[in-house]
Amino acid sequence: MMKTYIITGASSDIGTVFLKELEKDGEKVTAYCQYFSNDSKLKELQSEFKNLNVKLSRCDLSSTEDTDRWINDLKSECIVPTHILHLAAQKFEYMRIKNFDWGKTSKELNIQVNSFAQILKAFCPGMSRAKFGRIAAMLTAYTIGTPPKYMSNYLIEKYALLGLVKSAASEYAGTGITINGLSPSMIETKFLSEVDPRIIEMTAQSNPMKRNVGVDEVVGSLRFLLSDGAAYMNGININLTGGERM
Repeated sequence: MMKTYIITGASSDIGTVFLKELEKDGEKVTAYCQYFSNDSKLKELQSEFKNLNVKLSRCDLSSTEDTDRWINDLKSECIVPTHILHLAAQKFEYMRIKNFDWGKTSKELNIQVNSFAQILKAFCPGMSRAKFGRIAAMLTAYTIGTPPKYMSNYLIEKYALLGLVKSAASEYAGTGITINGLSPSMIETKFLSEVDPRIIEMTAQSNPMKRNVGVDEVVGSLRFLLSDGAAYMNGININLTGGERM
């Protein structure tokens, strides 16, 4: 089976490392990669790859119109993806309830939840007919156990995404499609560029392993969820916290 990926947030640190790992496999694969603000790294990889055919699309997932346009462009190519990886998110920022901003939250809900729902709506029926599909979404460790303070917007978005993952997994169970989430603890990427470095260090030291999770470890877990080895896993939220949350 020729593998075809749809990847949102492909320009993220996790997205680019994931693509590099796909290239290393040596298989002929096509990856339809969504990005928003920065395509320089993706274009560099696109020119270097020999096995992975990277097709780039700039799309503002906070805009329902832009999201619909991108998905319709994909559908016009009559593709039936074998794999979907949903990484899209804005940079993290803290938000207290007293400062709650529905505008920011609804924008992020469009990016993380609506875009994923529209992708599933467009492509799950075809994947179901093909009786194969591996789908994974990036969640957060804070969907496990008691969440930290001052993350009202972030938690709303991730819990909504978790609900979508479980709902879709239930609906498509038994069709050959698996839909799962990954919940890592803090990852030191550009996603945290607006977070105080002292908080990042304190988070690392409070973890039983005395460090934050590495990008390679996150990518390895995502690759497992998208592999044939995870064919019997569906609707799961994988805990990747180094024992911090159980």
